Amino acid sequence: MEQNQMRRGEKLIFAWGDFFGGGAQALISVLYLVFLTDVIGLEPAIAALAIMISKVWDAVSDPLMGIISDNTRTRFGRRRPYILGGGFLVIIAFALLWLPTGGLWSEMARTVYALATYLLYSTVSTIVAVPYSSLSAELTTNIRERNTVNVIRLVFSTAATAICTLVPSLILEAFKAGSIDLSTFYLLIGVGFGIFFALPLILIGLFTRERVRIPEVKSVFHLATFIKPLRVKAFRGLVYIYLCQSISMDILGAGIVYYSLYVAKGSTTVFLGIFIGVQLLLFPLINHLVNVVDKRKIYYFGLPLALAAFTGVGIYPAGWPTIGAYILTGLTAIGFAGAQLMSWIIFPDAVDAGELRLKERATGSFSGIMTFIRKTASAIAIFIFGSMLTIAGYIKPSEAIPIPQQTPAAILGIRIAMTGSFVILMLVGYFIARSYVLTNQRSLQVRRFLKLQDAEKLEQELAADADLAREYRELEKAIY
Repeated sequence: MEQNQMRRGEKLIFAWGDFFGGGAQALISVLYLVFLTDVIGLEPAIAALAIMISKVWDAVSDPLMGIISDNTRTRFGRRRPYILGGGFLVIIAFALLWLPTGGLWSEMARTVYALATYLLYSTVSTIVAVPYSSLSAELTTNIRERNTVNVIRLVFSTAATAICTLVPSLILEAFKAGSIDLSTFYLLIGVGFGIFFALPLILIGLFTRERVRIPEVKSVFHLATFIKPLRVKAFRGLVYIYLCQSISMDILGAGIVYYSLYVAKGSTTVFLGIFIGVQLLLFPLINHLVNVVDKRKIYYFGLPLALAAFTGVGIYPAGWPTIGAYILTGLTAIGFAGAQLMSWIIFPDAVDAGELRLKERATGSFSGIMTFIRKTASAIAIFIFGSMLTIAGYIKPSEAIPIPQQTPAAILGIRIAMTGSFVILMLVGYFIARSYVLTNQRSLQVRRFLKLQDAEKLEQELAADADLAREYRELEKAIY
């Protein structure tokens, strides 16, 4: 393995790339369902079904892309060619995704177009996102530097989440208020943000490098290759806690627009600004803790506060001052910040554990299976959310009534769909994280054994040193 470390500029360029991973996901989670229901005019259940079908394809394509990038051999590395090419495709796919087809086409035509363009965008997203997340474990061979790079990356991701929830929600509010027309809305969201996401991806393709040893043997395309990462208990546990955190955020993002418009009668921008801003303020503390405190503890330590506070958001009386709901949102963010950050910081450690177990570093397969499971579950969750709105009697806006008065049943449906899902999922995540097997100490042990394995000395050392062999067996029992 090469031991030369990263330049500061390279770290920043790589971290900047998560403007797409964090920002695009946030923008779509917050805006796309309400765009389809309130701008394009689709029924919530139909819109959610189109999203679910696209997300299922997105999920299926992720493991495939992981194996493709694992098997790629170019002088530019395994991951960068896809990130570079995908950066240009992002501009096209994102522009098509937000094309205003509202009063022009029948509902069937609008549904088909929404499905087709989301399928295209999902494919492009996979081409970029799987190699990018794999690259996070391959930029450097130094654990502390890797932790630092991934924390910086998540700072950029959260900053992008802030920009891509606050600014689009302001644009949506301006559109609903009649301050801007639909063409301006499209140019700002569809074209402007597409370029915003694409630029750092292109720079990553040009100016970063991979530093881990590339296996000589390529993977074979079959089902066993897809599910191979799940043979590692440490990785399965990471998938579970990631599922809880990420699906909670998807539902919260989709629901907060409806909640602020129809339940709390507050500002979506303020709700999201508080939630994201508080997490940004906590980043320096988490960056300090990540190398000195067990990562799983950072994940679960604040969750009791988050669960209690967000329950308060869900049951907050509609007639009370909105400031109370804002304060509860801030408390939720304080408790949730650790869980929001830790999954992808733990990810390279889980890949290390997989390499020691499987005798190959198939980072793309790990990244692909992780996002496959997450996106499949997220697709189902968003479909359930949209279906609950339809069942509860959600009233779609019209040109005459841009913000209609919802029925008590619809308001209750919004409260339950958003808050209940978050609380249940993160309660499960809390208990799983407490028993997660890959502690910081075990990660260091894995790295020690990996160095011996890479030098082809592991079996020899285990045979010669009884204490080392016992330590290795105990590690295997714990994390495999």
